[in-house]
Formats: sequence, structure tokens, C-alpha cells
Amino acid sequence: MTSSYVYDQGWSEERARLAGIESLWDTGTRELLARHGAQPGASALEVGAGGGSVVEWLATQVGASGRVLATDLDTRFVEPLASEVVEIRRADVVADELPEGEFDIVHTRLLLEHLPARDAALDRLVRALRPGGWLIVEDYDWTAFGFDPGGDAESRATSAILAFMANAGFDPTFGRRVTSAFAARGLTDVRGEGRSLVIDADDPGFPFFALSLEQLAPVVVQAGLLSEEDAAAARAGLDAGTNRIITPTLVAALGRKPSTSG
Repeated sequence: MTSSYVYDQGWSEERARLAGIESLWDTGTRELLARHGAQPGASALEVGAGGGSVVEWLATQVGASGRVLATDLDTRFVEPLASEVVEIRRADVVADELPEGEFDIVHTRLLLEHLPARDAALDRLVRALRPGGWLIVEDYDWTAFGFDPGGDAESRATSAILAFMANAGFDPTFGRRVTSAFAARGLTDVRGEGRSLVIDADDPGFPFFALSLEQLAPVVVQAGLLSEEDAAAARAGLDAGTNRIITPTLVAALGRKPSTSG
């Protein structure tokens, strides 16, 4: 991650928040990676490694003859995964160089949408691929997000939080444009697919949204974008478990680096 990332990676509940992301999306992510190069002997790069679930799974896929490089600004959750197969590197995808032309598969999830310099970061991910390698980027399109039944307070809280994040460079609809960004960079076999869920309070992914609100609401209130009353009402609705959540659409863009320069 980079310094524009609005979430506090040192927050006491951050690992639980990341676990919610993993519960929601890991199954689909693994299917994509398995179909696009995550196999014995492969070299894989995971950028924005987060809680490490994807890194751990990739290590089992590439096996002893493969390699996984995992990067993040905060590597405390993935450092225990370091091994002869897995290298952990503290790095900023915008400011720090990555190995070039080395990886059969490069993956990142819910990272580029946070970066004002996402174009430069994407260029760096493309350069990290070896010819014929696959790039997979998963980012949100928040257009469909909502609560059922929800209410005005929840709507205002959502709008305020997304506005606060946008002020830091976040793009809430970047997911819908990733495939075009791939094509513009000369990748081949470019395509995309999206996943969205409707979840209730019993779903293990629910804490991602509840904890995200818990962490950000106070700073959004302090910034003057949200009233304390609306923040409290939105938190109460989630705590009570009366609202279902329609998740944002997680859009996966896939593209391949040409095998030859011609």
C-alpha cells in the first residue's frame, strides 16, 4: 500500500477487517489465478499482500520449484509466510522498483483504486511480467453498493466516506475501467469479469464493511463530511444486523504480455 491509503494499517482490528475481504473474494480470486498461470514451477508476484491468504495459497500452487514475491508497505501479517518459496518485501508500488520481466503471473486486489498514481503503478506491474505472463487486477466498482432495507443515514454515510476517500485519491469506479487500461498498454487476450454478493450479518464477509465504517466514520465526521448522528445511525444499523449489504462489484481484469515485441 502507499501513503494515500486511508485505512490505518496499524489499527487493532485491521487483520479482522482484511479477513472479511478474504472471505468475500478469495474463492473467486483463486479460481482466476489457477486458470491463468498459478501452477507448479511458476513465478508469481502479489502486490499489496494484505493479510496473506492469497500469498499462502499461491505458495501451495507453485510448489517447491516455484517462487512467490509478496510486497506491501505493512508486511507484518505476511512475514510469517516467508520461506524458500515465498519472499516478503516491504515496498511501495508507486515509489519502489519491482523486478522486471520475471513473473508468469502478477496479481493485485483492491489496491490500484486507492492510488492517485495508479497509472504509473500499473505500468510497473506490466513491466514485471515476462513475455506470455498474465496480469490480473481486481478492483471495485462501487456503483451497485447499498443496504437492504437501509435508509437515509446509511446512504449519507456511504456518500460521505466515498467522498473522503476520493479526496485522498481513491477512485470508486476504477474497476470498470481496468480492462481499457490493460488494452491501452498493449496486453493481449484482455477480458474482464465481475462478482457481487448480497450478504447479511451472519456472513463472514460482513465485518469488512462494519469495521471499515467503524474505522473511518470518526475521521469523516472530523473532516466535516458526515454528521455524528448519521454516523451513529449507520453503525447502529450494522451492529443490529438488520441490513443486508449489496457489495460493490469486484471487477477482475485479465491480460497477457505479448510473447514477442513484434
